[in-house]
Amino acid sequence: MTDRGGVPANLFVFDEVAPDVFTVPPTGGPLERLFGGHVLAQALATAQRGAPAGRLVHSCHAYFVRAGRVDRPIRFTVHRDSDGRSFSARRVQATQDDAVILNLAASFHVEEEGPGQQTPMPAVPDPETLPSQDDVIAAALPGMPPHRAAFWDRDIGIDFRSVEPFVTVSPSPSLPRRALWFRFRKPLGDDPAEHQRMLCYASDLYLMHTGLLPLGVSWCDPRLQDASLDHAIWFHRRFRADEWLLYAMDSPFTGGARTLARGTIFTRDGRLVASVAQEGLVRLKD
Repeated sequence: MTDRGGVPANLFVFDEVAPDVFTVPPTGGPLERLFGGHVLAQALATAQRGAPAGRLVHSCHAYFVRAGRVDRPIRFTVHRDSDGRSFSARRVQATQDDAVILNLAASFHVEEEGPGQQTPMPAVPDPETLPSQDDVIAAALPGMPPHRAAFWDRDIGIDFRSVEPFVTVSPSPSLPRRALWFRFRKPLGDDPAEHQRMLCYASDLYLMHTGLLPLGVSWCDPRLQDASLDHAIWFHRRFRADEWLLYAMDSPFTGGARTLARGTIFTRDGRLVASVAQEGLVRLKD
């Protein structure tokens, strides 16, 4: 079930079955496996629920242990490792039928003033001048394998605009970098923690396949077996996920059936608000 913005309506509706233990119902739907950004955002949300007031996540690191199922509920167990004077540490384990599907560690920090610097935002066209990814994906659906089409033939609630031409079938080799504008279509509230977990949800899209660009391998190649292995996010500043953000991505390495990708996320006025890294499994099968 989706709301008018496309994000699952029950994404952050938890049943607290014991202190720091939460469950969510099965997501359902046509996907073969649970979307990684979905369970990542939920795990972060459960860590946020018990964080001291005034502390926001500054980093979270997750390992995807096994593929999640869309027909089974998820159980989240939160461990309160520490609450110091300015930092708090939490660990979350997500399970289905007592099998671990994700482990997440999150660190919270009191907002402080301090010296600063940042890398500059790339010079890119404004999002309004770029085609909607919805239109690009819709035109490519007939050529996708069924499991790819099932994922993309739905409203995910996010408006993506690719800076570079987005080639879905038989791409030519290119440099391992890309940039996309994105924002959630549905207006969000004013709680910065909500915007952080929604960014977690969006950050698992498009990033990993950046490492395939120099190989001329499409993310919808029927030979491709891929899966997220781990995911890390560092939050630098407050932001709004329902306003335009630029996701600039690059990949320093692909090999040994794994690929590493990095991302920097900027507000429209050039402020760096988050950094992302992800390693994924990539195999080409007969």
